Amino acid sequence: MSSPTGNPSPSAPGLRRSRAESRADRALLPDIVRAVIARSTPEAVAPEAAAPERTDWSVEPGPFWCHVVPGGTVARAQGWKLHVPATPLSAPLVLARCAEVLVAHRAAFKFAGSPAKVAALVSGRFARGGGGKFLTVYPADDERFRRLAEELHRATGGLPGPAVLSDRRYRPDSQVFYRYGVFKGVRELTADGAFAARLTDPEGRPVADERNAWFSPPAWAGDPFPDRPAAPARSTATARPVLLGDRFLVRGAIQHSNKGGVFRAEDTRTGAQVVVKQARPHVGAGLEGLDVRDLLRREAALLERFGRARPERVPGLVEVFEQQGSVFLATESVPGATLRRTVAERLARDGGGCPDERTAGSLVRQLVELVATAHELGVTLHDFNPNNVMVTPDGRLVLIDLEMAAPEGERWVLGATPGYTAPELRAVDQVAPALPTGVDLYALGATVLHALSGADPVFAEDLPRETARPDEQRLADLVDLLARDHAHVRRFSPLILGLARDAPEDRWTLDRAREFLAGEPGEGPAGAAAGLPPEQGREGSARATAGRAWGQGREASARATAGRAPGRYAGAAATRARLLHDGVAHLLATMRPHDPERLWVSDSFGETCDPVALQHGSAGGVALLARVLGHGDAGSGLPATGSVPPVTREALTAGLRSAARWTAERQDALPSDLPGLHFGRSGTAWALLDAARALDDTALADRAVALALGLPVRGPNPDVCHGVAGSGLTQLHFWRTTGDARFLDRAAEAADGLLDAARRTPEGVFWPVPEDFGSALAGAWHYGFAHGVAGVGTFLLLAAEATGDARFLGAATEAGATLTAAARSGPAGALWPVDRARHLSDSPELARHWCSGSSGVGTFLVRLWAATGASDTLVRDLVDGAARAVRTGRVTDSPATCHGLAGNAEFLLDAAVRTGDESHRAAAELLVEHLAAQAVLRDGRLLVPDENRRTVLAEYATGLAGSLSLLLRLRSGGPRAWLPEDGPTHP
Repeated sequence: MSSPTGNPSPSAPGLRRSRAESRADRALLPDIVRAVIARSTPEAVAPEAAAPERTDWSVEPGPFWCHVVPGGTVARAQGWKLHVPATPLSAPLVLARCAEVLVAHRAAFKFAGSPAKVAALVSGRFARGGGGKFLTVYPADDERFRRLAEELHRATGGLPGPAVLSDRRYRPDSQVFYRYGVFKGVRELTADGAFAARLTDPEGRPVADERNAWFSPPAWAGDPFPDRPAAPARSTATARPVLLGDRFLVRGAIQHSNKGGVFRAEDTRTGAQVVVKQARPHVGAGLEGLDVRDLLRREAALLERFGRARPERVPGLVEVFEQQGSVFLATESVPGATLRRTVAERLARDGGGCPDERTAGSLVRQLVELVATAHELGVTLHDFNPNNVMVTPDGRLVLIDLEMAAPEGERWVLGATPGYTAPELRAVDQVAPALPTGVDLYALGATVLHALSGADPVFAEDLPRETARPDEQRLADLVDLLARDHAHVRRFSPLILGLARDAPEDRWTLDRAREFLAGEPGEGPAGAAAGLPPEQGREGSARATAGRAWGQGREASARATAGRAPGRYAGAAATRARLLHDGVAHLLATMRPHDPERLWVSDSFGETCDPVALQHGSAGGVALLARVLGHGDAGSGLPATGSVPPVTREALTAGLRSAARWTAERQDALPSDLPGLHFGRSGTAWALLDAARALDDTALADRAVALALGLPVRGPNPDVCHGVAGSGLTQLHFWRTTGDARFLDRAAEAADGLLDAARRTPEGVFWPVPEDFGSALAGAWHYGFAHGVAGVGTFLLLAAEATGDARFLGAATEAGATLTAAARSGPAGALWPVDRARHLSDSPELARHWCSGSSGVGTFLVRLWAATGASDTLVRDLVDGAARAVRTGRVTDSPATCHGLAGNAEFLLDAAVRTGDESHRAAAELLVEHLAAQAVLRDGRLLVPDENRRTVLAEYATGLAGSLSLLLRLRSGGPRAWLPEDGPTHP
């Protein structure tokens, strides 16, 4: 039996560990099962499976799960399955007892393959619908399901493990849970371009296997225990008010996570508003025996202690209580919002920093004093960051979430928030003796930077570590960049860089920070005490303002200083050239043409998606290599810009040929006619055509043409990413490239279908995804480029230019009017709600990225403005406003194309080309500098990381190929990728 697909392999949450799993750790749990199997004999197994030839077993450890399958097993496609949870401490005993039962009954099962994997499953950060499912059983039929449920219940009674929220508990006191789901379904591409093994309903139709955080079997699945009371239906409409601890009346949820909920509530004794936090039993459990309940009790004790000393700096403790095994903590409700949300709202409102210098100074001083309060009480906070500071309406700062705080030396769970974690804290196990207070100084410097600018100093790790740049160098480069046009960062850069030094002994003390804040930055006694040189004008960088404080007095200073980018703009072009060269070299070096599944490694979500599509598959890399090869100076090869050898034309040609061949063959093996440009096969056809032209390969061109001609040009989803507009754009590209009139006819057919699909409302024209369509986007009425009005409008505009059909231009003009009416303009630029519902509700949630906001909307509007005679000043103002919005986001955005800097910079280049305003190109180059500030070294190559800033992915929308496409356009010019315009046309 092949591995069941009903529960995909999860990505372990980002737990920090100093030591990798040992071989013994990885072998421990599988060896327990092998020992049980070895002890079994034909006489010990169930009578129906006693034949000697059927006693063979397969124990197959995988990346996360270990699958155990008896020989001769024929897997059911779907049915009732069993789950048994465990903690890292109880897992060996739970597994041993369960294996005895399951081997005796010859039942297939899987389990998390090591204690570290079990820890990941019970982590507070794990997905609620999958948390705790240590062992999954696949019974052969419903009768054996019931028998196994009872025997496993008896075998595991009293053993600890968290409740499985997606399942129903077998009995009130049981550690056995069950749900209906896929066992071994056929993986197929859904309408959203992702692989899924789906359930089949009684009529033979595929339906989603929902993994909710509550019991939700299909209505037609019946009940495996018909004599039991029916499971309570989940209904918010009829839910009664919840009273916690016989005192706190829940008024709403602030958030839900695997570790428990956080609720707004009313104290029925006093009438006061409170916040109640829940800690579920056994969640977050580790080998030390602690779980999130211990952390919540610790937080309560610290709140009481802080409250006695400085009550104004923490929420007041109201009560700690237990209910149904969970621990709850009720505290005073602090009015306001977290520092992170406050900064985000400020950026969205005015696009800038603090309103005035006095406010900025007060904010920084209060942050220093919050940390000082903990240190005066002998406590290290460990997890000081913008999420754990509240800002009240009157500007007062309050410290929250003290779960990770502990006195130095006490063994405790030590928190880690990326970007705010000192190097020495990153290097220890998650449970370790509490560290000296210096770790909070590092976090304080990073938090001050965020409070003033909105930037998160998150950097993907340089590898190998032996050649990694010092963190303080990378931080200084970022601060230098921000300080150019941010007075507050420039003013406080000595403090930021002095606190966030790599070595604890080099960090500024709180007294030194106070001394700095007491004087004028860079001048007077405080500046002199810090050893700071005078301000050197606009050209003076943050590093100069800080007196290169981070590089003084250490043996590492020479390495930290080496290769540092000089001056304000000097070196920017060289950095872009290196990013382009090294990125292409990385694509060539990391492709896997002999891998039958994926050409380049992806993340856990990307691996569930079409391996040859544009969004997460090979099409983005293929198209990028084709553009490089066919792009004038770049096509002759890329000269080396560092220690990496030059990329030659021969290497480009060989790499592109290999990648295109793999893509074409994989596409043939996975037939699909999904029309979308990004998640369908339109992007695949486009990439193969571009590769064929670059390689002068007529056979490959014929395959691309056949693929494009087979794509639907009508369908239920009208959008660019998944639907008909994406197919239409591809048809136009094929027509412009080949001159084949069939493609122009098909593009016109797609446009006609979109005219029919248009829905006109008082808010304008929309192209919604039908509510009954089998897609996660069903019912969406979006404004943006990926899924809505802007993307469809762009295709209709380009179709009008190609065909001369006034109907298409009219619909595109209507789309422009719809977007004009929905725009929200202000100091932060022009932004848009994601969809019509948010527009109607006047939601403050606005977007600026290519996918759903200003960048994508601006991409359409600037083309509409240029195509209609450049006479509409309102549209031009919105283009400039969208440009201002994406420029504002440079500090906070990821480097990616779909939701980040690369896609935003592409729009700015579009605006520069079509309006003639070179300030837009300058803004694009500034965004690229921020993109470069996030770059990571991997094997000597300087690379743009993925949208999560954790690793390097080859794919287009969220990874390297999209960023390289932008860098190539900046270097060599040419049209924007994936839009059929300004390129070669037929004779």
